[in-house]
Amino acid sequence: MRAVNPDAALPTLVSAEAGRTQRLLAGLVCLAFGAVTLALLPFADRPIPPMPGFVPVYQSALIVVYGLTAYLFFAQFRRTRSVPLLVLGSGSLYVALIVLAQLLSFPDVLARGRLLGSGPDTTIWLWTLWHVGPPLFALPYALMEGRRRSVAPGRAAAVGWLAAAVVTAAVALACVVVTRYVHLLPKSVEGDDYWLLTTTGIGPVVVALTVAALAVLCWTTRLRTVLQLWLAVSLLLLVFDNLITLPGAARGTVGWFAGRLEALVAGLIVLGVYLREVDFLYARAEAAAYEREAQRAALKLARDNLALALEAAEMGDWELDLRTGASRRTPRHDAIFGYDAPVAAWDAETFLRHVVPEDRATARAALADLTGTERLDLHCRIRRADDGAIRWIAVRGRAYRGEDDRALSVAGIVMDTTKQHEAEERLNQAQKMEAIGQLTGGVAHDFNNLLTIIVGNLDMIVRRPEDSGRVTRLAMSCLQAARRGAEVTEKLLAFSRRQVLRPETVNPNRLLKDFRDLLQRAVGETIEVRFDLEASLDPVRLDPGQFESAVLNLAVNARDAMPGGGALTVRTSNAALEAGEIADRPDLAPGPYVLVEVSDTGHGMDAGTLARVFEPFFTTKDVGRGTGLGLSQVYGFVLQAGGHARIRSEVGRGTCVELYLPRSGDRAVDRRPDGPMPLRRAAVGEVVLVVEDEPAVLEMAVESLRELGYRTLTAARASEALERLQGPDRVDILFSDVVMPGGMNGVQLSVEARRLRQGLRVLLTSGYTGSALDGQGVPADLPLLSKPYRRDELANKLRIVMGQA
Repeated sequence: MRAVNPDAALPTLVSAEAGRTQRLLAGLVCLAFGAVTLALLPFADRPIPPMPGFVPVYQSALIVVYGLTAYLFFAQFRRTRSVPLLVLGSGSLYVALIVLAQLLSFPDVLARGRLLGSGPDTTIWLWTLWHVGPPLFALPYALMEGRRRSVAPGRAAAVGWLAAAVVTAAVALACVVVTRYVHLLPKSVEGDDYWLLTTTGIGPVVVALTVAALAVLCWTTRLRTVLQLWLAVSLLLLVFDNLITLPGAARGTVGWFAGRLEALVAGLIVLGVYLREVDFLYARAEAAAYEREAQRAALKLARDNLALALEAAEMGDWELDLRTGASRRTPRHDAIFGYDAPVAAWDAETFLRHVVPEDRATARAALADLTGTERLDLHCRIRRADDGAIRWIAVRGRAYRGEDDRALSVAGIVMDTTKQHEAEERLNQAQKMEAIGQLTGGVAHDFNNLLTIIVGNLDMIVRRPEDSGRVTRLAMSCLQAARRGAEVTEKLLAFSRRQVLRPETVNPNRLLKDFRDLLQRAVGETIEVRFDLEASLDPVRLDPGQFESAVLNLAVNARDAMPGGGALTVRTSNAALEAGEIADRPDLAPGPYVLVEVSDTGHGMDAGTLARVFEPFFTTKDVGRGTGLGLSQVYGFVLQAGGHARIRSEVGRGTCVELYLPRSGDRAVDRRPDGPMPLRRAAVGEVVLVVEDEPAVLEMAVESLRELGYRTLTAARASEALERLQGPDRVDILFSDVVMPGGMNGVQLSVEARRLRQGLRVLLTSGYTGSALDGQGVPADLPLLSKPYRRDELANKLRIVMGQA
């Protein structure tokens, strides 16, 4: 429930601004009584006919008026705790009590003789103390108003009772003084003649005090509120009362009677305005009640509409009290969890018991996070209570907090999203099949071209083998086509992030500098290659060959975008990725990276092309001039290296490809040797055990090893190789394929082989290892030769293997 703001309460005459109408009415009242006072001044001392009972009625009216006013002020004080209101309430109570005491001092009113005092001196002094009360209490009110003085919460009632007790005690003390010690006070009356009240200066002092209080009130408050305005009118009427009463100088004169009426009206002014304000407040409260009733009806209508909308959307509405575990749920909520009738009790643990074990930790963490967040957004699977079916649900809600910022309750909706998940799965499957179709079509097109070259040339070699020159030329053409096929395969593996990487901690600047000449030859003489390399570049961990291949791909693309020449700029720098920049890559962590930018001054790309540049086989080149795997290979390499790639381009302003590679904390490796390694041939008697399940590949490997001078032993699967190793034959090197039938792959074979023969050297070969090793890859301590390979590449790998300890 929303807390009530006291500042937003309905305004009363204490705080309401005095409007133009109020000020006009107050002015008219003052003018009217001022005019009457001036008109009666010449007749103030004239006697009037006796009016029996006037005094007790008049005094009783004053007591009731000031008593009610005191009650209203004290009630307002208890609500607002305002000290100025406490002062006014005390003043009104003082006047009511002092007027009561004066009534008791009149002879033959409530009993024979006087109940209080022994003569008219007591009555006149009580009249004087009564007229001193309003200005005496108005002065501190005027001085304190606007300073927001208030009593501490919870103490208003006690302070109010204390103030009433003090006022009562003060009035009692005053009564004692004017009854027992009146002879010590200045004499102010002779019978019914109280001209002495004027000549002794007591009356003028009362008038002066009232005028001073009125002036201070007007100056300090500017009569801003309704209360201040009418309090000033009341004080002015008391001034008129004194002005008309003192010249009359006797009871039963025109001045005395007019003064009594003005004094009564002065008391009635504030009470009347207060009662009128109560009427206004009642009207406002009545209007507010009607408004609340209308709002309640609108809220009920909105709730009914919401319930209909939730029912139509098959959503369940729920609310959970985190302190007590109590809950409120719609029937749809329980139906989603497999209940025909509403469940008696439901709490967080009941919900978690329905969640399948695989998703339970996630659901529990989402509920626990409500202590730090206000939103609940959970997607998980549940097991229905009735049929045990597994269903996907979405739970969304909001937490409501207490004053200590702790979550007290949660409210939200639950929806069965099984159909949406199934639709998404079908869509994803359709997209995968479309991608596979596009992929296989592109691969088939390129490989059919390459196989046409290979099959045609080999056919011509078989038909005329005696022409050695022609055979050599055709064989070289076959070899070139095979190398192009190997490049396509390598790009496919890079796109799928399944190529075998041999990462090293390197400085990209060194790789680029070593690669510059090749880069210039690849783009041609019409394109200027510029390097802008940061001197203090951080090291990165990547496969140098794959990095060079990625940069070369970007350079070739840039060359094709600048047919008339231009500039290719390669820039490196230390950079950082913020969380907002990689929001679509939850696998990436924000932090320091090394940025490699390859930019050109070519024709650029439009938005449609830019959105598809990393798709496999997407190309803007003519048929036969590109496979469309270049940028997808770059993208796959960067992702496999743990980085991020993005591209910026505008038509007519060139293209810039940014490769963000994660910074490495290791030191960069030493410079790689320049130039080709010397071809290593076998020493006398070195034996290689070749393990390969494909007969043609096995035959090619054995022939290559024999040309290099090695003796060979062969095995078609891992079990045969282990039998060989358990036998007496000499084996110096195990050369095995990674992917083999029989339940054991090449990596597992190398472990068993080294257990059987300590110090055995191992060289593995494969064209694809992802599925065979469950994505774990080949251990870094095992050399790997990628398929397809040539004899010279095999010889170089063997040199490295034999050179290891």
